[in-house]
Amino acid sequence: MTTGIICEYNPMHRGHEEMIKKLRAGGTDTVVCLMSGSFVQRGEPAIFEKRVRAQAAVLAGANLVLELPVTKALCSAEGFARGGVEIFSKLGIIDTLAFGCESGDGPAIATAAQAMCEAEYDRALREILDTSASYPAARQRALEALGLDGKILEKPNDILGLEYCKALLQMESRIQ
Repeated sequence: MTTGIICEYNPMHRGHEEMIKKLRAGGTDTVVCLMSGSFVQRGEPAIFEKRVRAQAAVLAGANLVLELPVTKALCSAEGFARGGVEIFSKLGIIDTLAFGCESGDGPAIATAAQAMCEAEYDRALREILDTSASYPAARQRALEALGLDGKILEKPNDILGLEYCKALLQMESRIQ
């Protein structure tokens, strides 16, 4: 099995290393990282040069590290996730996508992602945005209006995980 990780490793830390170890222990033969280059998602220069971060990933167990184009790396969480998922899809080299999250609640993230792909969510989001709510607050409230836990949108890695799931669902619906 080949597992992809869309990452920044800014910097690579023990949690990242542990994730790769767990993937290996769970049956992953090959780990492919799609990593931001000189600039990371929030528009800042990376702490360490991209080759140093790529080498750290390889030393931690990654088999291959590819560079996420800067046009995708500098996007919002949605664009960052969608860009990475699209690249992996077009390459056709991974069987599964792995990501870390603060909540540790993969099912809640997947459920929220599914809901956010539905027309009912879009209607609720528009209605809330019309009240002059900020976009992050409106997203959270729209999930809550559908009976889901909006707090899943409070932590950066939960948000990224949700966006990876959304991108996968949207890609799947385009293929069918």
